Amino acid sequence: MRRCFRSPCQPYSRFISMMLAVATAVAAWASGYDNLLFSKIDNSEDPRIRSILHLPDGRPAFSTEAGVDIFDGSRFKSLDKHKGDTYPLPLYDGHHHLYTSHGGKYLWIKTNRSLQCVMLDTETYATDIKAIFKEIGAPEKVEDIFSDSLGRLWSVAGTRLSLIATPFSFDLDPGHGALLDIAADADRLYLFFSSGISVCVDMHSGNEIYSAEAYPEAERSKYFSTSLLIDGGNAFYQIRNGIDGGHLLRLDKDEREWTSLLNSALRFNTMAMSDSSLLITTPEGLINHSIADGTTAHIPYLRTIAGNLIASELCTIASDLNGGIWIGTIRNGIYHYNPYLYRYLSVEKPRRSSREPEPHVFSENQDGSVRISANGICADIHLSDSDDSRIDITDAPDSQSSSGVYGTGASFVSSKGAVFFDDPDRYSIYAPNHSIRPARHSLPFISGILVNAVRLEPSIGGGADAVIDKIPSRTEAITLPHYRNFITFEVTSPDMSDPTPEYMFMMEGIDHGWRKAGSADIKDRMLTTTYTALPPGEYTFKTRSTDDADSPEASLRITVSPPWWAHPAALLTYAVILSLLLWGASKAYLKRMRTKIEARQREEALLEKIRQLIEEVDRYKAESPAPADTDKGPSEPQLSEDEKRFVAKAVEFVERNLDTPGYSVVQLSADLCMDRTGLYRKLTALLDQSPSLFIRDIRLRKAAALLREGRMSVTEIAEATGFSSTSYMSKCFQERYGCRPSEYPPSGG
Repeated sequence: MRRCFRSPCQPYSRFISMMLAVATAVAAWASGYDNLLFSKIDNSEDPRIRSILHLPDGRPAFSTEAGVDIFDGSRFKSLDKHKGDTYPLPLYDGHHHLYTSHGGKYLWIKTNRSLQCVMLDTETYATDIKAIFKEIGAPEKVEDIFSDSLGRLWSVAGTRLSLIATPFSFDLDPGHGALLDIAADADRLYLFFSSGISVCVDMHSGNEIYSAEAYPEAERSKYFSTSLLIDGGNAFYQIRNGIDGGHLLRLDKDEREWTSLLNSALRFNTMAMSDSSLLITTPEGLINHSIADGTTAHIPYLRTIAGNLIASELCTIASDLNGGIWIGTIRNGIYHYNPYLYRYLSVEKPRRSSREPEPHVFSENQDGSVRISANGICADIHLSDSDDSRIDITDAPDSQSSSGVYGTGASFVSSKGAVFFDDPDRYSIYAPNHSIRPARHSLPFISGILVNAVRLEPSIGGGADAVIDKIPSRTEAITLPHYRNFITFEVTSPDMSDPTPEYMFMMEGIDHGWRKAGSADIKDRMLTTTYTALPPGEYTFKTRSTDDADSPEASLRITVSPPWWAHPAALLTYAVILSLLLWGASKAYLKRMRTKIEARQREEALLEKIRQLIEEVDRYKAESPAPADTDKGPSEPQLSEDEKRFVAKAVEFVERNLDTPGYSVVQLSADLCMDRTGLYRKLTALLDQSPSLFIRDIRLRKAAALLREGRMSVTEIAEATGFSSTSYMSKCFQERYGCRPSEYPPSGG
């Protein structure tokens, strides 16, 4: 039942009036950084955090007692300092100061008169700092180092301050004490000494422009030598510790004067600037100093989203671009404040009477609202993502709903993630803020690459596969062999202001446009995407945080090398070999064509000669009364009938045995029943031919007839006419007809 009370009991009426007063303004924001709610970031290695620095790529680096932890927004990578070289710095007696230089290539850690270096391209501790100093052009003697906002490295040796790898140097005044901090841009160099004196130097001429004292010389003994400096644009802010506690000082660049902003009995550890506030860590919580109005608030403990209160010494602090705050504790690890994660609401309590204690109860209703009960008066707080949250005042609830956490200083976390704290004079409420996203978007970070399901580890140089030249997440390009073409990319966002980051990605050469990562692709703020069976070629993987074309992009070039047999050098070799083969084939073809042309020319010449001979024979026959038939052999005298029958019989025996290579005069004489001598005498007398010429002439005439038909080859004709070899037949044929058998014209020629 909802109602307003008219009770004479003043505590009750005051309680109701206060609740009603804030009902219309329950969504009010807290001013400044007086009400911060932190999340625990578990680095799981060493919880003793000493210093925090944001790297140029946006990732926070944490110096611990064991080494350095680097956080990519999803997971930590821990580097063991015992694996690195240590270089002596006799002029530095502070603790855990971090610098970056050379475009984020080196991370320098100064502590206890010593120096270590992390090579960020391989994420390993350097094993030879002297070699690095030689490579970057540092002087032979280095006793302290500093880095400026441009990423340039400075060295100190004795009283000489030098800008490494440049001719610029400046002689320090020993009377100013030890050099504690520097700041520099392209035009001016600012030096801050242990004596409290600061000096401004012209970077072009090397001359001193002015000097200023933070405190009189008589008070220098009150301050320790430790210092930390922040460049606030038109002014520098510095914290110093003295015998009477911590001091916050301001140097106006234009007025050239120091101002004391804050003196505290607490020792100051480190300082960070966020928006218009300076946040200072101390052994007993956090100090928030507003630059705008000069007010200061002390936050003695950290409140967490789990409802815990952390009272550990706050060792170090850093802020990021989106207003987030990172705090490192001396023994409880890392905490982060996200200004977009919660809305702060405040409900003031009525004043309590010492005679009437008012215990307070937190409980949750079935509709998700949270009930705060005190002496039978209840406030049901309904939280929403917008500013229409409300408070309903009711009378005493039943006993079952009055369960929860009791007592001042207690906390309560609702099922919807709202966190309630019972403070002495108010209820502090942190409502989850789902409707507001950060306006700025940081550069996504390619935090890992897996090739064929094997993670690429940081390395320098290439192995047998020539995989990478640098660590994959920081390099601009990698080269992979053709058989390692299944690639998985892991993309994270170092910007912790957005608890649910979005990612756009594209592989140029594969994707036709930008792709938006789905919820299934993102786990623990990390995008994982895989490209399989990439063919040899050039690709570029790109990623950004939004679909805005102006959003910053991270990119990585990938080259998948072809196999050796498809490598450009091999293809060139193939082209040369093919060219030689084509040249040889064309040369052989041209030679063959020339040969055929020459043979055709010879054949035409021979045919012309044969035609001329035929014409001469025909003319001779026309003029001669008894011409001889060349195909029938030599001219024959007039024979008797018996002689004709003898010659015909001899011709018949020879023609019958034409395909017998061994048929000779002896066999012919035997077939005619004559001796060899008698056969010789008779054929010579009748035909003026010896028996051997008689047999050969019959064979040649048969060969000529077969050649005219053109159905058999020369070899086949030689076998059919009884010649022992083709060459012998060709010799005899050329003697008889004046040409080789291959040149003898067919019947249609």
